[in-house]
Amino acid sequence: MSKKLNKNLPQLRFPEFEGDWQPKTLGELAEWSSGGTPSKDNSDYWGGAIPWISASSMYDDILLSSDQRITQLGLENGSKLATKGSILILVRGMMLYKRIPIGIAGRDLAFNQDIKCLNIRNKRELPFLFYWFKSKENLIKSLVSSTNVGTGKLDISQLKRLVVVRPLIAEQEKIASLLGAVDRRLTQLRRKQELLQTYKRGVMQKIFSQKIRFKDAIGSPFPDWKRKKLSDIAKPIKRTLEFEKELPVMSISAGFGFLDQKERFNQVIAGSSLDKYTLIHKGEFSYNRGASKAFPYGCIYLMKEYEEALIPFVYRTFQLTHGVKSFFAQYFLTGILDRQLRKLISSSARMDGLLNIGEKDFYTLSVPFPVENEQEKITNFIAAIDHKIETLSRQIEQTEKFKKGSLQKLFI
Repeated sequence: MSKKLNKNLPQLRFPEFEGDWQPKTLGELAEWSSGGTPSKDNSDYWGGAIPWISASSMYDDILLSSDQRITQLGLENGSKLATKGSILILVRGMMLYKRIPIGIAGRDLAFNQDIKCLNIRNKRELPFLFYWFKSKENLIKSLVSSTNVGTGKLDISQLKRLVVVRPLIAEQEKIASLLGAVDRRLTQLRRKQELLQTYKRGVMQKIFSQKIRFKDAIGSPFPDWKRKKLSDIAKPIKRTLEFEKELPVMSISAGFGFLDQKERFNQVIAGSSLDKYTLIHKGEFSYNRGASKAFPYGCIYLMKEYEEALIPFVYRTFQLTHGVKSFFAQYFLTGILDRQLRKLISSSARMDGLLNIGEKDFYTLSVPFPVENEQEKITNFIAAIDHKIETLSRQIEQTEKFKKGSLQKLFI
């Protein structure tokens, strides 16, 4: 590709193409139509075969399905049809403050009044125009205004006046082909990562339920696993910050583990009450008693991110005295402890929303304890899977970065 400085040419261009690109407005390039919602009170309108697209359906580039479907009668009495190959863009909703949902109808679809349908006049321009929208997301986000109730909205007349500077069809198709190949690569990488994550979850369940066993260096089975109380292999941590020191203040997220409060909430929510925070060291564990969808009975994470940090004193923080830390870090994430934790919950409710599990009761939890050589072997096996997942994450990140740069430089 060659670099161009002409204002009517992109920064990067395929060398076989010449000539200036030509401007046209979105209003000229497509026919625009609005959707609608059939009456929810009429059961004859709902539960049919026609997908009905709303903001909650717009997470894929190709739109094929929706949680809600309408009948032909519902379509004729309150909604509109977007034919296959149309572009759908959300023009009203809180989501607009974060991103501009846009997709191509992969089949005939109905859509609601918060969405506009663009029926592209020249269908060969569809892929190029779709990626043009992707390249202009920040511009379109800058056009989002608020309704009286604070919902984001886009002015349709303003959108129609946006100018698309575009080349001849052959060059459009080459650009769209490149970006389509990048998208297919991203899809493949994400699918591989998803399959590996599913495999990891399944194999961990089998390992910790002893359906999969490992052998020692000479091929002999390891001894049977023992069961121990958590109090037999761990001790509570109660330390606090004894003198003023700049340390990260952390919270535990069910999906991500330890997170810096400044990054998670854009501020330290502890305020001036850091004397009520526990000082945790790297390699120690903490149990967040907050219920979540992923961990309905709370979650336990190993501190790996910082040498020292402060965490809420309501967490149960502890240090292993026996066993391999990484083994138990993986075990705690399986959810196998949920059955025991559920039985420990006191019937009395807490005002802070945390599960009412007493400290003494928490340390009565029964955990598996294989010999440490097997603990290490299990840890290494899972770490090898994690390494593959992390490699895919880096590849996804690099490909996304390439796509972002291409969108910026291949369009005007």
